[in-house]
Amino acid sequence: MKKFQKKNLSHSSKLWLTRQLNDPLVAEAKKKNYRSRAVFKLIEINDKHKFLKNNLKIVDLGAAPGSWSQYSSKINNMGFNLALDLLSTEPIANCEIIKGDFTDSLMQENLIKKIKGEKFDIVLSDIAENSTGNRSLDSMRSNIISIEVMHFALKCLKKNGTILIKTFSGNGNQEVVAFAKKNFSKHLFIKPKSSRKDSKELYLHCIL
Repeated sequence: MKKFQKKNLSHSSKLWLTRQLNDPLVAEAKKKNYRSRAVFKLIEINDKHKFLKNNLKIVDLGAAPGSWSQYSSKINNMGFNLALDLLSTEPIANCEIIKGDFTDSLMQENLIKKIKGEKFDIVLSDIAENSTGNRSLDSMRSNIISIEVMHFALKCLKKNGTILIKTFSGNGNQEVVAFAKKNFSKHLFIKPKSSRKDSKELYLHCIL
């Protein structure tokens, strides 16, 4: 495989690489054998709201590379853990991995079959669209996915079940807020300290 040189990268790629190399949470994730720094957002939010427990049915949408599923499956070690992504995900202990699209109706039926016709206790999603460089467009596209995740949860989540999903401030956020208010008994937007300061990402914690 041909090795890349930093001088051959685009400006945005150089900024991303520099940020990764200088980010202490990237190093900490590697030290603790987590696949990405994103795990610390889940840990931080769960430490405060304590929704991850044992003996549950948990699905992680857009799971790759898998750090959220790594963490949740450790807590839910006597329950059922499922990770789903369009991309391939390396095996995770105590977690079943499926490659596919969660918005596909046949896939949703397959997921329910995995839990023997029951529903999930928790739906997790750290999905974000790939960046176009246009922050307004990126927010809108990612918030559309957030609403898709909530639609999924309405079909596949138990009453009083919990969702934690990534959303973005800016374009499309009002629609996310309106949908959450209409369809969930409780909702809360969270900006974890482990989220990068320049990021517009927020995490939406809802109870059905």
